[in-house]
Amino acid sequence: MWCALVDRSLGERPAVVKEVFAAFPPDAVAGARRFAGNAAMAGRVARWDLSVTGGQAPLRPLRPQALYRAPLPRTKLEACVPDGLVTGTVQVDVYLAGVSGWRGTVGHNWGSGHADSWVWLHAADFGSAPDCWLELVLARIRIGPVRSPWTAMGALSLGGARIPLGGLGRRPRVDGQPGRLTASIPSPGARLQLSATISDGDAVAVSYTDPSGGSRAVRHAALATVELTLRRKRDRELILSSSHAAYEYGTSREMSGIMLEPLPEG
Repeated sequence: MWCALVDRSLGERPAVVKEVFAAFPPDAVAGARRFAGNAAMAGRVARWDLSVTGGQAPLRPLRPQALYRAPLPRTKLEACVPDGLVTGTVQVDVYLAGVSGWRGTVGHNWGSGHADSWVWLHAADFGSAPDCWLELVLARIRIGPVRSPWTAMGALSLGGARIPLGGLGRRPRVDGQPGRLTASIPSPGARLQLSATISDGDAVAVSYTDPSGGSRAVRHAALATVELTLRRKRDRELILSSSHAAYEYGTSREMSGIMLEPLPEG
């Protein structure tokens, strides 16, 4: 159970608390509609109770869907609530954050191992297209000694319609780093150009234990800025931006110059 809270008004680094349990705590809740629990670490305590509402259907971005039954990729993923509204409270020590109708997303990963490298990007509140949202995962896997090229999977929801992004056979162009991303993502009849940037003060760097052995260094920022350009046949170019995005970069390699938070393993 772990929680990261970012509040720029405090003028501090993100607060991170993690506790590892032998079994799922009986008073905790974790699901598509509610998250409630608490964790303690090094004298610091975090508590949260959040409800999630939203009428969007879940998004399973792996395409074709047969990949969910295949041995590769070893990580399967789903956006259970790709775009919802979150209400409740998050408390770290004496600081209490009230959450009322915040845009949010709920995701779920499972499998036998993490990708060798990945980028997860979620964004909403795109100015002139307030109902638009983006859910994108980029991944490289290791097959023996070889690292695969980047694969893209996800969707851009625009005007209530989902534009599928990437998939097998549609190679993206990617420059992914712990603090920034530029990418060109193919789609049937379209192409999405995007960039994402984060402030170092908004990021948390942690270690993820890999089920298949070893670990991954992961840098996560719940406050990122995204700019995107959508080009479709016979349509005008659409340019959108959002400062309400989450960006995560994970790798099996060392992230030079970035210190990982001293969190419990597990």
